[in-house]
Amino acid sequence: MFNRIALASLCLASLASVACSKETTSSVNVKTGGIAALIDVYADDETNATVHVELKVGGSSSNTYVDLEGDDELRATVGGVTKTFTARDTGIYEAKFSGVEEDTEFVVTLERPDDVTASGNSGTLPAPYTLDEPASELSREEEELVLSWDPDSRDKMTLELDGDCIYPFKKDVPDTGMYTVAPGTLDSTNDDEPEACDVDVDARRTREGQADSKFDPESYFRLHQRRQVTFVSNP
Repeated sequence: MFNRIALASLCLASLASVACSKETTSSVNVKTGGIAALIDVYADDETNATVHVELKVGGSSSNTYVDLEGDDELRATVGGVTKTFTARDTGIYEAKFSGVEEDTEFVVTLERPDDVTASGNSGTLPAPYTLDEPASELSREEEELVLSWDPDSRDKMTLELDGDCIYPFKKDVPDTGMYTVAPGTLDSTNDDEPEACDVDVDARRTREGQADSKFDPESYFRLHQRRQVTFVSNP
């Protein structure tokens, strides 16, 4: 039987293999209905946001990305300001906006003069919040980790914890302003000689928007408020 470290190494090797096998195709070869548009809006503070779009063919989990060529173009409109996306990599596009706030509407359009334009992609930003600093040092085996934020909301909240000495922990939690990680929940990467390390806590409040039905059905539009804190996790 594989031990946990060997299994983790195997998983990392598999992920690296997938990353290296990225494929691309030109948008002139793909109809709008064959494009999966994966649209995320990320706000890491109260006033700035990045619209991140990945275009794929073959569904949301495909490794084939669509390179916009010819007159095909992605645009985003926020608060009356329209920007053309910049390619960050083949099939991956971003546009940045300032002056955003709770319920600011984001609209994304794929302009296609030679095919069907998809302009029905929109959503509103969830409310910003403050993620409180937890205790600076805690024993993951003996002490509970209390995470709190303000204000709460009716949107979805996801917490992710990661560090060199623990296996990643991820959980969708009620957005009530507080969640407690019980002692013994975070697993050490080395059971025989557990170590201390810095652990990053990533909190993400998410609201679902609407992707245009002209795209592949696996398309989505999601808007997030992200915050991060760090603490020292002792064995």
